[in-house]
Amino acid sequence: MPDEKKTILIIDDEDDVCQIVKEKFGALGYTVLTASDGSEGYKRMEEGKPDCVLLDIRIPKGEDGLTFLRKLRSYRHDNLQEQSRVRKTPVIVLTGAGASMQSLFELEGISGFVEKPFDLTNLQSKVERVLSRR
Repeated sequence: MPDEKKTILIIDDEDDVCQIVKEKFGALGYTVLTASDGSEGYKRMEEGKPDCVLLDIRIPKGEDGLTFLRKLRSYRHDNLQEQSRVRKTPVIVLTGAGASMQSLFELEGISGFVEKPFDLTNLQSKVERVLSRR
């Protein structure tokens, strides 16, 4: 359970993935926001100020995860503190592509990745590790 309530944003087009992650992390004391594509995720990002993003790269309809990630890393705001906060938000990629895409993910500034289908305990430990560095 987090010391102070942390917020996680999951961006995935699969409703069942969003629901399972929301239930797991909600039970652990996190606030969990969900979005079905990158553009919806971007709105949640600005509204909810998540501490960590769980991002599916391959979203067939709407804005994909890679586009979202690139927009996030180049975010502009008049308030430089807000701009820095958004740009530095840790992102863990959820993907079926896995190791073959690792170098691209690292170039895009991700904090880690988890291959689908994933184990919730493994995902939890990755999220907690990333948040402990903040």
